[in-house]
Amino acid sequence: MSTTTDSVSRNDAAAAASAAASSSSASPAASAREAIAAATDARTGALDASRLGGWVADAARQDFATGEAAYEAIENELVAQGRLGDLAAFNDAVADAASNAVPGPAGLSGAGQGLLQAGTQTLIDNPLLSKRWESTTSAWTGQGGFTSGLRDLLTQHGIDFNTVPNAVPTGSLGPNAGQPSAVANNTNGALARDAIADTWRAAGYRADIEQPANGGARRVDVVVTVPNADPRLAERVDIESKVGRTGLDSDVRRQVALDAEALADNRALRGAGTLLENVGRVARPVGLVMDVIEVGQAFRADGHQVGAHTARAAAGVAGGAAGGWGGAMAGAAIGTALLPGVGTVIGGIIGGIGGALAGDAAGRGLFDTVRSWF
Repeated sequence: MSTTTDSVSRNDAAAAASAAASSSSASPAASAREAIAAATDARTGALDASRLGGWVADAARQDFATGEAAYEAIENELVAQGRLGDLAAFNDAVADAASNAVPGPAGLSGAGQGLLQAGTQTLIDNPLLSKRWESTTSAWTGQGGFTSGLRDLLTQHGIDFNTVPNAVPTGSLGPNAGQPSAVANNTNGALARDAIADTWRAAGYRADIEQPANGGARRVDVVVTVPNADPRLAERVDIESKVGRTGLDSDVRRQVALDAEALADNRALRGAGTLLENVGRVARPVGLVMDVIEVGQAFRADGHQVGAHTARAAAGVAGGAAGGWGGAMAGAAIGTALLPGVGTVIGGIIGGIGGALAGDAAGRGLFDTVRSWF
């Protein structure tokens, strides 16, 4: 619990830390040196990193941009003085002060945790997807399998298929069953689909039939869920069931294209989820959001492509980072704008940042600004 005296001194110190970024009478470097000196023991010369970090966290809570600028100025000054040990202690102190100031992930240090959680949830919500086409021998024609053209197209798009057609299911209708071919086709198709699902169920997996995909543009005959002890590594197998000899026509091509699109989106989303996790684990407590904004603005200035503005901004992010997280952060800002499924990915980033800064006025304003871009 803070005493009144502690509160006054902390407010004074926060103002001093703010001066590192906004003083009109001194450069940011000079103001940073002043703040560092104020947190240094005059007798021993030892830096009280916790004290200095607490000042910056207080400044950030009062004015996020000011706190960010103070953080950067102090960080740069510690680097210029060759005090890398104090720099590491300062970074940790800011994280501790920010997280202690607001419970849970609502503090500024929760930005990294928010991204980590967003990445984890993205992986859980998007299981590792594989697409498989299975052919079943037709009781009506006695034929099965895929033509060489269709096999080549499936292979080209990373879609698996069985090379030996499944046997005719029990109860299938042949030409002597006394039923029209249309009725036989529907019956035999359903029996083939159910036989595939039952094979997976017998192996202990959940198998659902006739599931929507691609935003409703595609209906998958059998969807198999393959759980994992780590929910991020769960798998989903989408199976297209075909009866009889199947070749290329307009509808088959459309189905292949939609399956290829789903695979690409899944790879993009899982890649983004992994990236968010990695960035979230190593992100600085202050400055994370501002770096994303800077690179994002540069990307848009280049016409939504990686150009000169983006390169300069990304280099600044990576070069200004104390550790190896800068390149990953730059990659996150650029990569998520390039990947398919970008709406979901950006939603995850915004959700992670917005959740991490919830309850802070500056954080809410920043979240609204970022959200308005997309």
